[in-house]
Amino acid sequence: MPQQASEENKKLSNYITNIVGINKMIDRHYDKDEKNFFDIFTCDDPLYPRIKIYGTIGLSDYPNKIEMDDNRFKNIPIELLIAGYREFKMLDNILSTSGFYIINNGWECQPGSVFMRIVEMYFETSEMKHIMFISPFLWEDKLQPLKLDTKTVHWLLCIPISDEELEYKMENGTSALEDIFQEKDIDIFDINRKSAI
Repeated sequence: MPQQASEENKKLSNYITNIVGINKMIDRHYDKDEKNFFDIFTCDDPLYPRIKIYGTIGLSDYPNKIEMDDNRFKNIPIELLIAGYREFKMLDNILSTSGFYIINNGWECQPGSVFMRIVEMYFETSEMKHIMFISPFLWEDKLQPLKLDTKTVHWLLCIPISDEELEYKMENGTSALEDIFQEKDIDIFDINRKSAI
């Protein structure tokens, strides 16, 4: 019998879905050994019916160890969000794959991190190949870190990026790439957008 979501994760689920969308649905995702799992919610954007929003619930139960300036590692619990046009059916798979790379492979995930080739796994013909994690600016006025009894949860938004955009980021830094995205007013909801660089 599937495990029930913990009380904390129920609170987390209500908090995030009340901020980002309407018509919440939740689906459980397991890794290939069926040992680790977390839930992924799907919501409709309340203003733009073409846009669906997805997010993890329970990824924050697993360590996300970030290296600090003094070379120590600190666990920063996170949940991931992604948003896109409803015709892009595999966005929850991108979240699921990203989450299991954190859980099973110890990939470090913070603003500016890039998980390579994840988009390409599901959208082979798109110019977008990788996922870059940024602060969830779409809800910046409402979405705060959530303090629960055992963890304080932070959110990261997944943005699909191209090979050229990744190269530019590696040479010039994350904020320089974000500046170009802002300047060119890219459509982050379109997996088939053209590369901004």
